[in-house]
Amino acid sequence: MSGAFDKRADGATRRQVRAEKERLERRKTRIIAVSVVVVLAVLFGGAMFLNSKIARRSLPAITIGGVDFSAAEFEYFYYNAFYEYSEYVNSNMGEYASSMLPQNERPPFATELNPATGELWSNTFVEMAIENMSELIRSYNAATAAGFTLSDEKRAEMENEIDAYNQWASSQQVEFDAFLQSYFGSSINESVFRKLTEMITTSNEYNNYVRDSFVYTPAELSAYYQENKNNLDIYTFRYFPVSAETIVETDYATTEDFDAAKEEALRAAVEQAEMIVAGIGTEDDFIAAAMDYNEDQYAEPDSTLRSYPGSWLGGYYGPWMMEAERQYGDTMSVEYSSGAYAVFFVGRESNEYYMASMRQVLIMRDEVDPEDFFLGEDDPDFLAAVEEADAQAKERADALMQQFIAGGGTEDALLELMDESDDTTEGGLYEEISMDVSHKKMTDEIEEWLFDPARAFGDYEMIRTEAYGYHIVFFMGHGERYCDYLAENEMRNRDYDASKEGLAPVEQPVRHWAFALALL
Repeated sequence: MSGAFDKRADGATRRQVRAEKERLERRKTRIIAVSVVVVLAVLFGGAMFLNSKIARRSLPAITIGGVDFSAAEFEYFYYNAFYEYSEYVNSNMGEYASSMLPQNERPPFATELNPATGELWSNTFVEMAIENMSELIRSYNAATAAGFTLSDEKRAEMENEIDAYNQWASSQQVEFDAFLQSYFGSSINESVFRKLTEMITTSNEYNNYVRDSFVYTPAELSAYYQENKNNLDIYTFRYFPVSAETIVETDYATTEDFDAAKEEALRAAVEQAEMIVAGIGTEDDFIAAAMDYNEDQYAEPDSTLRSYPGSWLGGYYGPWMMEAERQYGDTMSVEYSSGAYAVFFVGRESNEYYMASMRQVLIMRDEVDPEDFFLGEDDPDFLAAVEEADAQAKERADALMQQFIAGGGTEDALLELMDESDDTTEGGLYEEISMDVSHKKMTDEIEEWLFDPARAFGDYEMIRTEAYGYHIVFFMGHGERYCDYLAENEMRNRDYDASKEGLAPVEQPVRHWAFALALL
């Protein structure tokens, strides 16, 4: 019996063991399934976090000079690098600008800058952004080490700038964060923008503080100007280029023939310029020669006239003009890459005059577009419309002039007329006016009045200018000598640049894994 019992017991035990094993397997399967769900949820949640704006604003993406920047903060500098480059190209390259810009409407750019290497436009702006950030941090760290903080005035200006952006967003009926994201990347918000604006403002103000801290004596200013007068003096001259004939390569069978034809065309232009210069005895002769060469381009007597500081002259005729023996009436021709310049020397000024200040009420004449008339600028109706616009402006100006005189002809009387002025300058005030085209130069008509040796504080006049209309101007007085101003400005730039060189360098920027979140 015992044997039968034992077999039955063994069978029951085996069934029990098998059932328990199946139960454990089912539990294991459930645990694995739950674990997989949990892991997937964690991974999904992590992916969502990494793709979120919060991650791009909070995780360090790049460290420069000990300062961590998030992906959102880096994008701000990236976009600004693009805007900086785009503005430069559009301002300086004219019709060629579009070929020197990425073809996407805005960053990030996946288009190729160099098809041969596969380099992307985005790489260019990433490197520009990092360079700009590194330069910013050098100054910002120096400001922090020096204990420099923004003054209440500068902080108020910063807040006003931020508020102006905010108001602009409101005028477009857009939330401020959305407005910022349309310009500076999809992850930026007001907090990030405010932080970076304060950092940049602090750095800029510290740089200004350092630049303004240098002090120079009158003797130092005079000595510097004398040492650098070739570049600082103003040169007045007339010139026009005699261009070589355009040679088309496809018109020639070989490269040698093409090169020989170009050289022959250049020689012919040089000889023509030499002949023109040889026949010039007076300034009027030069004006006539330019008109004979190109009647359309040089129809106006002053179309060849230039007045530039020496630093603008370049290497073709600049060294000749700077020679000590140069005098009015000297002429020369000089070859350049595609022709030759004919040059007539008028004079050289050492800027030893005092700058001027003035206020003005401006009454602008209405613009008349010649394209609205059948014959353009030669149309009698166009000329009549221009004359009528000028008469209307003069009528307004005459009425304001009488009101000004009736009020005593004083500065206060002029200020009372500002609401009627088309001038957008605060109070119509212009200071540090010079006769230099590179620095706050007025129109010729106003300049002639301002720099009359007899001019004194309180003088006033109504002046008509061809470019704008009628100006009621009030002389505010003289400032420092322009030569001293130029010398001081150059010396400050020199010493400021030296101080920048002395700043502690930033270590090689370190990109963290979160850098990959930028520009996503």
